[in-house]
Amino acid sequence: MNIDIITPATALIFKFYTQCFAFPYEEMNYELHNLFRVVENEDLVEDELILADQALTIINLYQEAKISNLRSEYVSLFTSSGSENIICPIVASDFCKLATKRYDPFEAEEYIYESGVPINTDEPVDSIVNYLQYLSYACEEYFIGILDPKTLNSFFENHIVYWIPLFCDHLYRVSNLSFYKEIAVGLKESLLYFGSDL
Repeated sequence: MNIDIITPATALIFKFYTQCFAFPYEEMNYELHNLFRVVENEDLVEDELILADQALTIINLYQEAKISNLRSEYVSLFTSSGSENIICPIVASDFCKLATKRYDPFEAEEYIYESGVPINTDEPVDSIVNYLQYLSYACEEYFIGILDPKTLNSFFENHIVYWIPLFCDHLYRVSNLSFYKEIAVGLKESLLYFGSDL
């Protein structure tokens, strides 16, 4: 991860995408909007302004969509219906099987549990929600000088860029809604920006 470009907005950007992968609910629009406003109030560099614009596009798509359509797409994409496989698994170990990549989430789970960061207990520890939540926390901890760069780089390289950019490509292909397509584009571009020294 390019630690030289981490700012206070970095953690907020990843927190925004964490929230985007929650099951859609009525108040989610306000939560996304509030997060966007907090990001917007930071002293953003030019590239971060582009990432913030993508977040605003996602918020606008959420506002324009029917909540029932968002929920239906969420269930269709990210959950199993009986004997059918999940179209777009949001769990690292499941997605890596789909992408025929070897992956062991044990090390990532250790990072997450040892940090004490609150995780979504409704999801497996290696879900994209928990990984992005930890990444947000780790960027913030690094910026204020608590977390060493080796830990942040290791998590980013071995447990984020290993599968999430592929996940974003897959999500873009299989989703029928612009909301999820834009999440895929925005998240991948954010990862590419912050991982630009890889």
